[in-house]
Amino acid sequence: MKIRTLFIVLSLTLIVPIVLVAQTVKLKSSEGYIQTNDSVRLFYRLIGEGKDTIVVFHGGGFGSSYLVPDLTPLAAHHTLLFFDQPGTGFSSVVTDTARLNINRFVQDVEIVRKHFHLKKMKVLAHSLGCLLFGYYAIFYPNNIESTILINPIAASQKWQNSNRLDSVSNLILRQNRKIYRTSPTDTIKACWDYYAVWARGKFPTPLHARRIWGDVCNCNQQNLLNPILFYSLQSMGKWDITAQLSKVKSRTLIVGGDKDEIPIDVWEEWKNSLPNSQLLIIDGTGHLPYVDKPAVFFTAVEQFLQNKWPSNSVLESKSVGLVLPTDVKGSAYLKARAAVIKVETELVRLINKAAWDSVAAIYATDAMIMAPGSPPVTGQKAIASFWHTVSIRGMHTIELQFIDLEQSGDKIIAKGKYVMNNKQGEIIDIGKFIAIYKKEKNNWRLQTDMFNTSMETRSPIEEPDYLTLPKN
Repeated sequence: MKIRTLFIVLSLTLIVPIVLVAQTVKLKSSEGYIQTNDSVRLFYRLIGEGKDTIVVFHGGGFGSSYLVPDLTPLAAHHTLLFFDQPGTGFSSVVTDTARLNINRFVQDVEIVRKHFHLKKMKVLAHSLGCLLFGYYAIFYPNNIESTILINPIAASQKWQNSNRLDSVSNLILRQNRKIYRTSPTDTIKACWDYYAVWARGKFPTPLHARRIWGDVCNCNQQNLLNPILFYSLQSMGKWDITAQLSKVKSRTLIVGGDKDEIPIDVWEEWKNSLPNSQLLIIDGTGHLPYVDKPAVFFTAVEQFLQNKWPSNSVLESKSVGLVLPTDVKGSAYLKARAAVIKVETELVRLINKAAWDSVAAIYATDAMIMAPGSPPVTGQKAIASFWHTVSIRGMHTIELQFIDLEQSGDKIIAKGKYVMNNKQGEIIDIGKFIAIYKKEKNNWRLQTDMFNTSMETRSPIEEPDYLTLPKN
C-alpha cells in the first residue's frame, strides 16, 4: 500500500508542472491624492527609486501628464514627485477664482512638501510653473535646496512672447479651439486635434513636435475646459518678482531653447535676479528642450544634481542614456538599464559607421526586426541587409533615446525613441521602438526589434477629421 501511494505521488509530481514565477523588475511608481484643509484634492504621481526627491512644477493650465513620459529617464537615479496644481490635471475642479489665487498656490506647495516630509526641496519647474515656483521661493527661500528652471516665462511682465505659428496653423487652431470648446462628441479626440496644432509653435519645426510622448489631454477634461483655468496667472496682476528673487540663495540651473517663443532676454533676467544661478542655452531646441535634445538636457541636469555646474561640453552629448559608475552595483532595474543602454549605444555606433555585419551580430541568431512598411525580417544575414537598405534609402545616422524597461527573468522589454537623419543632418524619420532582449551566456542579445514611425500624415491624434479651409 505504501509503495502504491508513493508511486501515485511521484506520478502526480511528473504530471503537474512546477510553475516558477520570475520576479518583475521595473521602475517604481505610485499615485494618490493629498487633501487640503479646504477639501481640494491634489493628485500626485511618484516615479523612481532614487534616494533624493525632485518636486516637479508643471506649466500653467496643464496637469503633469505632459511631462511624465519624457522626463522618465531622470527617474532612473532620482525620485520624481509630480503633482497637479488645483484645477488642473486630475486634481479637483475649481470654480471659485479666489481658490486659484497665487497665495493659495504657495500654501498648496507647503502642504505637498509637509505631506512627503521634505525638509528642503529639489525642484524642477517648466514654463509658467517656474513663475509659480518663484513666488513660493520668495516666501520660503530656506525650503529650497536646488532648482532647475526649464524655459521659464518672464519674472516680470514687460516681456512679450513671439508667435511661431504660420497663418494656416493659426487658422486651423482657431477652428479646432471652437469645436473643442463646444461640447464635441469625443472630447479627448477634439483635445488632441486642438493641442497637436498648438504644440507646433513650441518646437523648432512641426516635425519635432512628433517626438513628444507627453499628453496634455491625459487629464480631467473639465479642468482643461474650465474658463478660469489660467486665473493663477491673472491673480498676479502686473507682476515683477525680479528684486524679490535675490532672497533665493539656492543653486539654480536655468535651461532654455534658442528656438522657443520666449525671448532669451527673459532667461537672462532670471539669471541676473537669482544670485546663485547659471543659464544654459541649448541650440536647436524649443519650449521643451528635454524632448528636442534629450542627451544634452539630461547630461546637464545630472551634472547639476551632482553639485557640478554643467560645462559647455554637455552641448555635444549624444548618449542613448546616462549610466553612472555606481549603476552596475545598483538595483536590479539600474543593472538591467545599464545593460540595455550598453547594447543600444553599440548599435548606434555601428549603424553610424555602416558596419552592417557587425550591426547584425548584436542581434540574436534567431532575431527579428518588425519595421514599418515591411514584412518581418528574420536572422542576422537578413538584418544586415535590412539596415544596409535603410541607409541606401537615405538614412545616414540614427539617434536612439532609452526611456524605460521592464524585466522578467531572462527577458527585458525596453522602450524608447529614434530619429533618423540624412547626410545633411536633416530628420527623415521620427518614431518609437520596443526592443525585446534575451539573456544568452550572461550577455543580453537583441531578439525582437520593433519600431514604427510617427510621421504618418493621418495620425488619429493629430489630423482633424473635420478640417475645412476657406476657398480662395
